Amino acid sequence: MRGLGARGHIALGQTFLVTTLLLAAAVIGLVPDRHGAELKGRAVLGEALAANGSALLTQADARRLEATLGLVVERNHDLLSAAVRRSDGRAIATIGDHERHWVASPRSTETQVTVPLWSAGRRWGQVELRWAPLAPSGWAGLLQDDKVQLFAFLSAACFLVFYFYLGKMLRQLDPSQAVPQHVRSALDTLAEGLLVADLKGRIVLANQAFADTVGKTPDELLGLPASDLPWVDAEGQPFAELLTLPWARALEEGTPQLNDLLQLLDRDGEPRSFIVNCSPVLGSGGKYAGVLISLDDVTQLEDAKAEAVAANQAKSDFLANMSHEIRTPMNAILGFTEVLKRGFAKDELERDRYLDTIHSSGQHLLQLINDVLDLSKIEAGRIEVELLPVEPHTLIQEVVGVLRVKAEEKHVGLDFELEGPIPATISSDPTRLRQIVTNLVSNALKFTEEGGVRVVARIDSPGSDPRLAIDVIDTGVGVPTEKLESIFDPFVQADSSVTRRFGGTGLGLAISRRFARLLGGDIVARSEPGRGSTFHVTVDPGPLTGVAMLQPREALASLERASAEESWTWRFAPARVLVVDDGEENRELVSLVLDDVGLTVEGAENGQVAVDTAAEGRFDVVLMDMQMPVMDGFTATSILRERGLKTPIIAVTANAMKGFERECLDAGCTSYLTKPIDIGLLMKTLAEFLPAERVERQEHPPARRAAAPEAAGGPVVSRLDSNPRFQPTLRKFVTRLEAKLEAMHASWEMGNLEELASLAHWLKGAGGTVGFDVFTDPARTLELLAKEGKADEIEACLGELRDLADRIAISEHGATGNGHS
Repeated sequence: MRGLGARGHIALGQTFLVTTLLLAAAVIGLVPDRHGAELKGRAVLGEALAANGSALLTQADARRLEATLGLVVERNHDLLSAAVRRSDGRAIATIGDHERHWVASPRSTETQVTVPLWSAGRRWGQVELRWAPLAPSGWAGLLQDDKVQLFAFLSAACFLVFYFYLGKMLRQLDPSQAVPQHVRSALDTLAEGLLVADLKGRIVLANQAFADTVGKTPDELLGLPASDLPWVDAEGQPFAELLTLPWARALEEGTPQLNDLLQLLDRDGEPRSFIVNCSPVLGSGGKYAGVLISLDDVTQLEDAKAEAVAANQAKSDFLANMSHEIRTPMNAILGFTEVLKRGFAKDELERDRYLDTIHSSGQHLLQLINDVLDLSKIEAGRIEVELLPVEPHTLIQEVVGVLRVKAEEKHVGLDFELEGPIPATISSDPTRLRQIVTNLVSNALKFTEEGGVRVVARIDSPGSDPRLAIDVIDTGVGVPTEKLESIFDPFVQADSSVTRRFGGTGLGLAISRRFARLLGGDIVARSEPGRGSTFHVTVDPGPLTGVAMLQPREALASLERASAEESWTWRFAPARVLVVDDGEENRELVSLVLDDVGLTVEGAENGQVAVDTAAEGRFDVVLMDMQMPVMDGFTATSILRERGLKTPIIAVTANAMKGFERECLDAGCTSYLTKPIDIGLLMKTLAEFLPAERVERQEHPPARRAAAPEAAGGPVVSRLDSNPRFQPTLRKFVTRLEAKLEAMHASWEMGNLEELASLAHWLKGAGGTVGFDVFTDPARTLELLAKEGKADEIEACLGELRDLADRIAISEHGATGNGHS
C-alpha cells in the first residue's frame, strides 16, 4: 500500500466508494439477480407439474403423468431426474436415475425441489425434481457468480480510470508545477537533499538526492507528511514530539531554523546524519504558504569524527595502562639498584633479598614489554585476560616486598596478613592481579604520612560463590564520602590539591577497577577524611574443587621455603642433550651450563644438521631454536616427529609474542622456553624430562657490576663475567658481535631490511644468553623497525648498538672486545 503514492491512494478510495454503492444497490434489489431468477423458475416449473399431476390423478391416468415428466426432463438440460411419489413412499412414475440419487428431505433446496400433490382435498403424494447445481462449489462457484464478476470488473475498471484521470488532474493542481521543469532538473542535480512542505507539513516537492536516500521516487513522496519519514534522535529512537522537528518550529515561529543535526534511516535502515536548515516560504497576501527544507548529509564526517575520537581514546587508554604498569617495577629496580650501588645493604643476606626483588620486578617488567610487542592482538577498548594457575599469597607477598622499600623511605609500616584458610592456587591473570594489588598498595603508601598500610587477604563466601578478597587498609588522608565513586573515573582525584601535593594522573584506581571487573570481581572503597581508607578488592578464583586450602601459618611458611630454595640447584643423572642453535655462543653457553650439572651436550647449527644428528645418535632431550638458516626449528621438529622420534623437544626462541608458544607446540615441540634463557627455568624444565635431584648451590664470587651503561657511559659487563668458565664464550661472542654489526650496517646501506631484521633477531637472543642483557631491548627494537620499514629510526638504533659494543669490557681473565679491560 505504501508504494501506491498519493494518486494511487485517492484512486483506490474512489474505487471503494463506487463498489460500496453497487453493493448497497444489490442489497436493496436494484441489481438483477440471475441466480434468484433461476431458482424461482425451478419452483414455478415444479408448481406447474404439480397442478398438471393433480388433474391427471383425478382422471386416474398415471401413464400420461409419466409421459409429461419425461417430456419436461428432456426439454430441461439442468433437470437430472423426476418422480411422482405416493404418500406411502412408493414411486408410481420415475424419469432418470432418480431413486439412486434422491435424498429424502421435507424442504426444497437448490438441487432438490419437492411439490405436494392433492386429490379430493387430501394430500395424495408429491412431485420430486432433482436439478443440477447452478454453480460449482467453493472458489470456482464464487468466481462464476454474476455479482462477483460485476464487482471485480467495476473495481478494476474504476481504479484504472480514476488512477489515470487523477494523474492528469493532480499534475494540474500540483503546487510543485509552479516550479519550472528546468529549475526542477537543476534541483535534482544537487547532492544536497531538498524538500518543500505545505502548512500541514506535507511534502509538495522533493529532489532526486533526497528521494534516493529514502529509496523512493520524488512522485511517491508527494503528499506524505515529512514527519512520517523515519527520523530518529541521537540515541536512534523515533522522535516522541514531532513538533520539535525544525520545519514544524519554522512554521510555528515564522523564523528560519539553522544547523539542526538530525538522523534519518535510509533505504537500508542505516542511520544517516544531516545538517537541516528550514526557511518559511511566503505566499500570496503575505502569509506563509510552506517551508523550504535543505538537508546536508554529514554522515561520513560524523563517522570519521567518531573513529578519530575512538582511536585517540584507545591510544590514550593503552598508553595510560602501560605507563602505570611499567612505572612500578621500574621504581623497584632503580630503587634497589641505588641501594646496592650506595652500599646500604647490611649483610650478604639483605643484599640477596634486594637482588631477588630486582629480579622479580625485572621479570614483571619483561612480561609488560612482551605485552607491548603483542600489538597485533591488542584492540581498541578491549583488554584480554589470560587465566593461569596463580599462588595468591605468593603474588601478594612479592608486591609487598617490592613496595616495602618505598614504605621504609616514608617511615611507615607495610604488612601482609592472611585471614583464615586461603587456596594454594587460583585461576586468574597473574599480570592483571599483580597490577591491581600494586596500584592499590602504591596508592595507599602515597597518601599515608603516618601509621602504615595493611594488606589482608581471605576467601569470602567459601560455600556458594567464593571470591578472593583483598583489603588494602591505610591510615592516610582519606576521601570524602561523596567523592568515593568519582575517584574511580579516569584522570579524576579527590580534589585538585591532591595532584599538586602527591602527584599522579588519577588513572591507577580506574585501571585497577577495570582489571578487577575483567577478573570477575570489583573494587569498592570505604573512607573517612583524616582517618584513612579501605579498598576492598574481589576477584573470581575459579573452581576450587580439589584445591588445597592453606592455613595462614602454612602459607607464610611456604613463602619462607620458596626463598630458601634459591640456595639449591639441580644435579642430573648421565644423559645426552642435543642443542640446536645457529648462534655458536648460545650453544657454548648452554653446553657449559648443562655440563656443570652432569649432562653430555652435542650441538647442531641448524635444523638440517639437527635432523641428521638425531638420526645418527640417541639423545634424551633436544633443545631446538625455532628461527635458523638452512632449516628452521618448525620444519626440523615436524620431520623428526614424522620419522617417529619420541624424544622431548624443547623450543628455545627469542620470539616472546603471545601465541608463538602455541605454534611451537602445534609443530610437535614438548615444551617452550624464551631467550634470554632463564637458567633456573631451563634446569627446572629439563628436570621434568630427565632424572635429577636438587643439591646445594656452589657459591661463586659475586659478579663485578658496572654502573648502568646507558646512563653513565660506563663499561658494559656480562653478568657471567665473574665465572672463569664462561670467559672463552664471552670472547667468542664479542668477536662475532663485531662481524654481525658490520653485516647490519651493510644490510642497512643496501636496503636489505629483511636481512637486517634477521641479524637483529640473532642479537636479541644471543646477547642476553651470554649475560649482555643491555643488547636485548635495542636489538628487539631494531628488529621491529626493520620489519615495519621505519628507515628514519633504524640508523639511530644501529648507533646505540655500536656504542654499547664499543663499551664492552671483559675481566682480566680474558681479552676485551674493543680494547677495554
